[in-house]
Amino acid sequence: NIKTQLSAMNLLVEDWGGDIQSQEISAKTGQGIDELLEKVLLEAEVLELKANPNKNAVGTVVEAQLDKGRGYVSTILVQAGTLRIGDYLLAGKHSGKVRAMFDERGKKVKEAGPSTPVSILGLDGAPQAGDKFNVFEDEREAKQIAAKRSQLQREQSVRTQKTLTLDEIGRRIALGDFKELNIILKGD
Repeated sequence: NIKTQLSAMNLLVEDWGGDIQSQEISAKTGQGIDELLEKVLLEAEVLELKANPNKNAVGTVVEAQLDKGRGYVSTILVQAGTLRIGDYLLAGKHSGKVRAMFDERGKKVKEAGPSTPVSILGLDGAPQAGDKFNVFEDEREAKQIAAKRSQLQREQSVRTQKTLTLDEIGRRIALGDFKELNIILKGD
């Protein structure tokens, strides 16, 4: 079924004479997982997909939350370069010095190379999932950029913030823009 849908989009798999690899897998039984991983590694080797580990780290924030005992914990994926403890990091509108790093099993690590997910401590807030992060040489530059991003976000929220009055709600109901109005009312 999936191969038929792919062929409808002019994407032919190798089984059907194309040049795109495919592998049937089952998440329940684990069937085909090893073969899929082999094919991914082979494809990466053929395409020469390599990241430079000898530069400042860049990557993406996967998730972030506030942990009562440890502060802000951000799970990030290093996509290029190497992240080390002590690096100054900028992620979205938050910055800080990497105080600690943990691998996916919660074990402390000192550095993380390309394609490595780690949880870090040290940012001054919780960045949004999907934010890009960069490592800077000095903390001042990272903090300045973070402050500018925060200011821009505040300015945009002030511009777009519009209060919805009772008259506006009535007008929209009359025009048919509102079909249902959910209200939560709390009283004593």
